[in-house]
Amino acid sequence: MQSLNRDKNPGLNRTALDKIKQQSLTEKCTELKEKLSKRQPETIARLAGLALEPAANDTLWLIGNYLLETCRISWPNLQIICSNSKPVSLGLEALWLHYLERADGEALTRRWVNLSEIGGLFYQQAFQGYSGDELAAYWQDDLEGFKKTCLSEGGWPVQGLGDLAFEWRVLPRLPLCICYRLTDSENGAWATILFDSSASHYVAADVAATVGKELSDRLTGTKR
Repeated sequence: MQSLNRDKNPGLNRTALDKIKQQSLTEKCTELKEKLSKRQPETIARLAGLALEPAANDTLWLIGNYLLETCRISWPNLQIICSNSKPVSLGLEALWLHYLERADGEALTRRWVNLSEIGGLFYQQAFQGYSGDELAAYWQDDLEGFKKTCLSEGGWPVQGLGDLAFEWRVLPRLPLCICYRLTDSENGAWATILFDSSASHYVAADVAATVGKELSDRLTGTKR
């Protein structure tokens, strides 16, 4: 009977799931802040590729970009404020804190790989379906429209990958690349999201997938 009631109230299910997700993110952020607070801000900034600036009352700002937004992270309370001067969403806060806690200063390789090669073998098929496949289905052979949207969202062209490729610096040491191919005589349009092979030194594979999905949504108008 309970399952039948849940089926009749999908809105309630969604609300409950959202609350669980928010609670989980809140707890994760608290845990990450506690870990980071035991480290030196100079070390965190150096390993994550952030600038460090003095602020009032002996506090500091750690400064870096998330896509086109400049974000400022206060030390020691680790409050994150981006371009609109308001605290960021819980999801973006969790992403930044995860990145700062995991970053180990590994150099970027400039070798593009898929999600499976940075520890995401379990996620690769699903990730391709809800990111690259959705991009290809949305843009089809409108290469000029796709190019304009990529530029407007802060990407820059990369040569030698497919019919069109763009790179983004999502976080200071987390670049992503989208490789796009037009329809040919045998196959429809195709796209895939690639990562620098060093990505696992900065984010876990499931987080990388979430970041890729976020970018895909921006480029299809799902999230602007």
